[in-house]
Amino acid sequence: MTYHGSCKVDGDRFTATVSTKRHTDGRATVFGIEDELTLDIEGSCPGKIATYTATAQQVPGMVLHGTLILTEQPPAVPEQTGQLPAFDPHKLPKLPKRSR
Repeated sequence: MTYHGSCKVDGDRFTATVSTKRHTDGRATVFGIEDELTLDIEGSCPGKIATYTATAQQVPGMVLHGTLILTEQPPAVPEQTGQLPAFDPHKLPKLPKRSR
């Protein structure tokens, strides 16, 4: 499927219109076997979790409710520059002496 559309944001509320089109044979969508759909979506996103309700103009009466959760990649670890200092076991902390 390919998807294209537009959205409008007003505070933490959003609306969107998304058109879908099948480019390869495959499974039916949640709306059935329609190969081309126009989805009208309304939702809110007060943080990193958005909830929405969508309807398809081609399938009257069917409603899709969903939740989207933003995932973020962990920051990249910077590459080491220069050499690491030589290991010196004498610099390790000493354990307390135990009495027997």
